[in-house]
Amino acid sequence: MNTKLMVALLAALLVAAASAVAASDRVAAQPELAITTLGFGSCARQDRPQPIWDSINAARCDAFVLLGDNIYADTADPAVFRAKYALLAGMPGFARLRQTTPLFATWDDHDYGVNDGGAGFPGAQAAQEEFCEFFQVPADSPLRATPGVYRCVTLGPASRRVQIILLDTRMFRSPLRKDPANPKVIIGNTDPGATMLGEEQWAWLERRLREPAAIRVLASSIQFVATEHGSEKWSNFPAERARLLDLLRRTQAKGLVVISGDRHLAELAMLPPEDGAPYPIYDVTTSGLNQPVEKESEHKALNPPKPQPNRYRLHERPYTGSNFGLLRVRWDGPSPSIRIEVCGLDGSVVLFRDIPLAELSPEPVPGRRGRNAGPPWR
Repeated sequence: MNTKLMVALLAALLVAAASAVAASDRVAAQPELAITTLGFGSCARQDRPQPIWDSINAARCDAFVLLGDNIYADTADPAVFRAKYALLAGMPGFARLRQTTPLFATWDDHDYGVNDGGAGFPGAQAAQEEFCEFFQVPADSPLRATPGVYRCVTLGPASRRVQIILLDTRMFRSPLRKDPANPKVIIGNTDPGATMLGEEQWAWLERRLREPAAIRVLASSIQFVATEHGSEKWSNFPAERARLLDLLRRTQAKGLVVISGDRHLAELAMLPPEDGAPYPIYDVTTSGLNQPVEKESEHKALNPPKPQPNRYRLHERPYTGSNFGLLRVRWDGPSPSIRIEVCGLDGSVVLFRDIPLAELSPEPVPGRRGRNAGPPWR
């Protein structure tokens, strides 16, 4: 074989290899699906009734995001995972949603397999395999071949493009630090090497944030904005929280809203620019689908006796009944906007916030502030 032919073949192989890598890393794009209503929720015990799916189905979402604790497996045994996923699959309302609505999912600690779990859990591979099976991940998806369940889905035409960025806050996360005086309280891990996402996922996230999108929905199983409570949250790793804010500034990624779960309550919070955000970063926490703190009455759910502190909460108290979230996009008109809603068991709106899309931008916007911040509405 002559030298020119060998060089040409080598060049072709390199191009093919690069194309394969690019294809494996590319987001799933569905330009025909323009999002006007995105649903989301978390924390659903598979061994308890789940009537809330009826209200979710009635909302007629264009897509639905499962934010984690989709089952409570708490195991490393693949057979236990399968049995508990089967219970979820058998819920009539969930089965109906699955038949009619695109579902996108990440996991949290209980469907990862261990409470408050992070890197090093020996059941992680089995958990990922069963996750991929249940959510019907294609055989050629990177989720089948590489550690972690993070992925990105792009929906809608160019002018109305919505990114759904699903993070994995479990597989690569460094150990938590506990308060020596109270081991139930998690405190900040300031180790310079501590990580929430791991370097590969961070690099992947930067690539995703540099892609064009009008709206970016960052799905984090744990809260990003809240800093004061002693449970899991991004601020347990303060350098990682700051890293994400810096990444948003560097990439000039506009239109980002965080959706989170885990807490068995619902609240709307906002990190303002004066506290380090490149623009107001909203964090909508919705939890749980059938794991409410307050089960006795709607009145108690709206008025929990001892609300946990959150200086960034946009209303007086969290909502502690069964709940799910909706992100409604108003594309038409001179000022497109997002309406965030938290809905109770019967589908009624218990919390909401209207946000001009122009507010979610690093550039200064005169009079920027979301509206309707006060206490719960009916």
